[in-house]
Amino acid sequence: SDGKFDLALQEFQRALQLDPRNADALIGIAHAYESAGRPADAEAAYKKAIALRPDYWDGYNNLGVFYDGQNRYQEAIAQLRHAVDLTPDNARVYLNLAAVYIDSGDPKRFPEAEQALKKSIELGPTYPAYANLGYLYIQERKYAEATATVENALKLNDKDFLVWGNLALAYQGLNQKEKVSAARDQELALLEKAVASNPRDGQMQSYLGLVYAQKKLRDKALLRLQSALVLSPDDNVVLENVGEAYENLGDRVHALKYIEESLQKGYGLAALKSNPDLQSLLSDPNFRPKGK
Repeated sequence: SDGKFDLALQEFQRALQLDPRNADALIGIAHAYESAGRPADAEAAYKKAIALRPDYWDGYNNLGVFYDGQNRYQEAIAQLRHAVDLTPDNARVYLNLAAVYIDSGDPKRFPEAEQALKKSIELGPTYPAYANLGYLYIQERKYAEATATVENALKLNDKDFLVWGNLALAYQGLNQKEKVSAARDQELALLEKAVASNPRDGQMQSYLGLVYAQKKLRDKALLRLQSALVLSPDDNVVLENVGEAYENLGDRVHALKYIEESLQKGYGLAALKSNPDLQSLLSDPNFRPKGK
């Protein structure tokens, strides 16, 4: 991948030599640095792109998305708000701004996320905007709004297992058991296909283990959970899925261990509190949340 990185870098640097005011070439260089795990160089290139064209919204948009990926939420919000000021009718910027509010894991920010997503949908309805708004409604425990919104997302793209999982969660919040089961079946079919083509993806393995656990297929679940922990032992999403799976299998001791670890690694407490499967665990006197 180093060779690919060098080629990409050379290509963008050539474009920059031909036109030193080419902000898009600098953004390309920044993306290449980011992919190569060189965040300081990436940040410098994003900032240089903004300095070259301070009136160009996409420079601020890209730096904002970069900061979001680095968990620097306040800085991300500042950049994306600047992009909104420059291009107030841009659905994509509102979508990215909402993603930062959601990623911050701060429930006080959820109303702002909701507002930004609704604005994005008003400007141009897209699958990610509906999918994220549905996820947000689940966080806020607005399960009826969540089902309607997630169904809108699925009309545009029904191939994402995560969104079927969110639909199942929303139906679970409304206590509609048959619909939960139907959504889980769709989620499972997509997940099994995804894991078959990406067996080394720890998150996918953990999601598959969780769905097996929800369907009480214990042996199948444990196999996937063990694979996930070997592949991605420090991933907070994997740790949360493993904990939730153990809770579904009736193993509270392991469930507590992995849920607490997921919080220590940065998983949001708000997301746990909105999950119908975890309500009993969260009120367990042995649950000790350390995290955000």
